[in-house]
Amino acid sequence: MFHTHGEHKLQLNGNILTVEARGPFNIEQVDYYKNALQNELGNIKQPWGQLNKLHQDCLFTPQGEEEMYSTIKLRKDTGICAVAIFFVDGKPNSIAEQQLRRMYAIHDIKYRCFKKKTEATAWLKEQISKAQY
Repeated sequence: MFHTHGEHKLQLNGNILTVEARGPFNIEQVDYYKNALQNELGNIKQPWGQLNKLHQDCLFTPQGEEEMYSTIKLRKDTGICAVAIFFVDGKPNSIAEQQLRRMYAIHDIKYRCFKKKTEATAWLKEQISKAQY
């Protein structure tokens, strides 16, 4: 077992889970994230959305990416309707976007990448509102 690489901070506010992340992420960090996620999801009301605030280099090792699929299934099973991804440093990372696209597509979760937090939050609230009807 290796030391964790990467960081995830979770904050729940109503039906929006904000995740601030710095990578790169190995499988040990993804396991840590999954445990923290399970704790937060016990308090969430459906439908809900996730706002990912990503800092540069939010890449996954191949094993970390593979493990992320189980966290996405967990979120899908608990009523997530959309994920808004905001690049804090204003510089989207095409490799990270490709990894995220693959992960969310497998479980058919709506997601979108943004350069501005206000746009990401507005889109996410709109998706949650649509899912309530």
